[in-house]
Amino acid sequence: MKLNKLLKTRLAAQFTLLTITIIVTFSLLIAALLIYQYRITVDIEQKNEKLEEKERIATDLRYAFNMAISEMRAYFAYDGYESYFDNVKKQQAIVETKLATLQDIAENEEDVLMIQDTQYFYTYYFHDVMPRTKEYYDTGQYDEVIKVAVIQNASETIRTYQRSIKDYTNGLHNEHNSLHVQFTKKVFFCQVVFIIVLFLLIACMGIITRVMLNKIGRPLNDLTGAASEIADGQTVLFTDKTNRDDELGLLSKAFEKMSKSIQDKEQDLHAQNGELLAQQDELQSQQHELVEALEMMRKSEFILNKRNELIRGIANSLDKREVLKSIVKTMCEVIGADKGIIVLLDRGHEHASFGVSAQGVKQFIHHLHSGLITRLKETKQPYTVKRESLHAEKAYHTSIFFSYDLYVPVITGSGKMEAIMMYTRFHQPFHESEIEEYDSLSKQLAISLDKIQLFEQSESERLLFQDILNTINEGIQLVDVDGTVIQANQKLCDMFKCKFSTILNKSYSDWLEMVSQTVKNSDELKGFFDRILFNGHIGETMCIYHQELPVQKVIQVYSEPLKRNGEKFGTVIVHRDITKEYEVDVMKSEFVSTVSHELRTPLASVLGFTELMLNKELKPERQKKYLTTIYKEAKRLTVLINDFLDVQRMEAGKQSYDKKYDDIVPLLSSIIEAHEINHPNHVFHFQTKTTHTMVLGDKDKLTQVFTNLINNAIKYSPDGGNIYVTVYEEESQLKVAIKDEGLGIPEESIDKLFSKFYRVDNSDYRKIGGTGLGLAIVKEIMKQHDGDISIQSKLKEGSTFTVNFPLVIGYSDEERGKNGNLSGMNKVNVIIVEDDSSLAALLQTELEESNFHVKVFSEGKSALAAIKEERPDAIVLDIMLEDKGMNGWDIIKHLKGIEDLKLIPIFISSALDEKEKGLALGANDYLIKPYQPSKLSKLILQTLLKKDWSGQILIPSENDE
Repeated sequence: MKLNKLLKTRLAAQFTLLTITIIVTFSLLIAALLIYQYRITVDIEQKNEKLEEKERIATDLRYAFNMAISEMRAYFAYDGYESYFDNVKKQQAIVETKLATLQDIAENEEDVLMIQDTQYFYTYYFHDVMPRTKEYYDTGQYDEVIKVAVIQNASETIRTYQRSIKDYTNGLHNEHNSLHVQFTKKVFFCQVVFIIVLFLLIACMGIITRVMLNKIGRPLNDLTGAASEIADGQTVLFTDKTNRDDELGLLSKAFEKMSKSIQDKEQDLHAQNGELLAQQDELQSQQHELVEALEMMRKSEFILNKRNELIRGIANSLDKREVLKSIVKTMCEVIGADKGIIVLLDRGHEHASFGVSAQGVKQFIHHLHSGLITRLKETKQPYTVKRESLHAEKAYHTSIFFSYDLYVPVITGSGKMEAIMMYTRFHQPFHESEIEEYDSLSKQLAISLDKIQLFEQSESERLLFQDILNTINEGIQLVDVDGTVIQANQKLCDMFKCKFSTILNKSYSDWLEMVSQTVKNSDELKGFFDRILFNGHIGETMCIYHQELPVQKVIQVYSEPLKRNGEKFGTVIVHRDITKEYEVDVMKSEFVSTVSHELRTPLASVLGFTELMLNKELKPERQKKYLTTIYKEAKRLTVLINDFLDVQRMEAGKQSYDKKYDDIVPLLSSIIEAHEINHPNHVFHFQTKTTHTMVLGDKDKLTQVFTNLINNAIKYSPDGGNIYVTVYEEESQLKVAIKDEGLGIPEESIDKLFSKFYRVDNSDYRKIGGTGLGLAIVKEIMKQHDGDISIQSKLKEGSTFTVNFPLVIGYSDEERGKNGNLSGMNKVNVIIVEDDSSLAALLQTELEESNFHVKVFSEGKSALAAIKEERPDAIVLDIMLEDKGMNGWDIIKHLKGIEDLKLIPIFISSALDEKEKGLALGANDYLIKPYQPSKLSKLILQTLLKKDWSGQILIPSENDE
């Protein structure tokens, strides 16, 4: 009864009942769906677990049998080494264990057949074939062993069993797939049923809701229409027709009473309206008196507001220019001045004006130390000046017109005059009371200017401190005792990609969340900050975290407490980027591991085969095989050690280079031919697209470069394929491109590829040996040859390594004329002036080996005549000559005085240490005896390279006479 009464009298109860009914129905539907899905999921998982266990046992049985067979074959291959037979027995024990486990969980006919096959094969192999063949081998009956394997079909029996266990494994896998399909169908059916029931539930809910809204909407429309008529001024007598007991019924009854009450009170309102009109006339007379009083109050309020505005203007801003503008403008309004100016008496004479021209401002500042301003400085009291208005100030006035100027000093608390103000009023003097009032205002202005000066000083110190912090290469963060950030530097903002203004005043939780979003080990970092900031762990001052965003970095954070008078008031936190140090440590660890593997592997082979040769009598062909292996592994060790030594010499700057001009095509051909023999799986394609294949370099070091690159191309294309070596010319460079079709290089590893000990972190690469030094050595050698190396690579498609050298253009026979001279091109000729015949011959040999044309003279006059006639490309000159009439200094002075000869490069070769004098006279370089002859050829080549505007080296070919 109570429920029925509640539903009739309360709309909310009706909607609540409807809502509860829908929620309960929907909850029951969801619960039924979840229970059903849970049951089928548990059933499928149990069946899957059994199938997976069977698959693991079958895989282990197959692996154990294969290992036993492999170890038995190894026993036969390595002269009956007992450790291999021990491994066979271990695999036998594993087979027994796994077979027993399979018997325990067998549940169908396929499992029983698999167990029977395994038991049969176990008995056949471990109790028949294995002991019988071992006995034959141990007694030297090798033919019997072969007979067991071939004639008695032991190998075929093994393959039959392997096919059987493979079929069993495939059957388990198919059964697993079938279970998955059944599970998917059941879940789909359940979801379809759920959707249908849910759709029916929604439809019922819509129908019920529409019925209820219709029952509520009709009475509401009647009430709305009656209310609109009353609002329009119509007399409406509303009658309740709903006969409802709920809120709508009560509302209709109340509205009926309200309409009757409005009709009764309408006549009373008409009578009261007449009385109000009479009172209105009386109020209008009183309003006129109040308007006059209000006008006087407004004038007083205007003056007060302007003064308050002046005080706010000087108090609410610390920008000096803005404050000065506010002062002069507001003072003009307070004083009633037509124009004014304020000027600070500091070095910059900062100022602001109102109504004053730029020329007038300039004139006022220019006369700050003279005229009427001097009186103001001496008395420090305001005063006024009456003067006849200027012609420009009169506008259209033609009679005499006076202006009044007020000079007001701005005096600080210490008695110093900080600024000067001047205001002008037209045709209205300043009274004494006004001057006193304005003088008191100037004292308030002085306080404001003092405050600004202090602020500027502190702001300058703050900016200086911030600039110092920003120059530090670590992220600096100062937090108070609550962990709130009170100072930071730009480096910290760069680390976390945030703005400087946003990190200041951040609470501990906010900035820690910002940092944690970019950090991998955020829990460890949070624990560190909690301990040092709040738990008082003074001893723990350092932590390392790994930042993942915006880029991957390793950051070391450490802290120090800040104390004042023995009490802690904050903590300095420093974030230091140690990514490079961390990577170096990782690379060192990897290097130690790599070196251990790369050195131990060949050493193990050398020691193992040496031990076999020492302890056993071997056939000559086997001895040769073992010695060949030892020789190859020893050469491999030699290459590794040479790489380590090369890197050490390069780092120490002790690597020497013997550079000469040479053709790289024969060099590349010989390297490729050697690799073609040793690597038949790779097809080499060598192509030359230029005739300018000369380079200035060390032949042995270039051989090392190309050997390393070709070895890499072979090593990282383990499946064979094409290797392309192309020599071509591009702009002013000679390039050699070595391309393979191998594994390729990940894009993120290319930038690090030339780092020492770096190896690509990839399972395919890790299978391939190496120390990570080859490309680092190549990079350094190319750098010493004024060249470079670049990479283009695509993962799984191959890589292209390109080395480039400065282009060297030689002269061929086709470029010569009929008389043997060069046609259209200058020869590179060198004249040596040296009276020591032995040294002259040595220098001549060195330069001719570098393909220069050389002539030698022992005395000055004949050398000078030859220089004038032949005009060589370079001169090598000794200072002390046999010719007493002309020494080297005389030759230099003479040549520098001839316009056509003064630009010829001169290289002084002398035992006298007068380098400054030689360079001052115009020599290009000065070599003090004794020196390496190769140094002279390099100096000449470098000078000729600089002279050639195209960036190409012009040298004679070996065929030039």
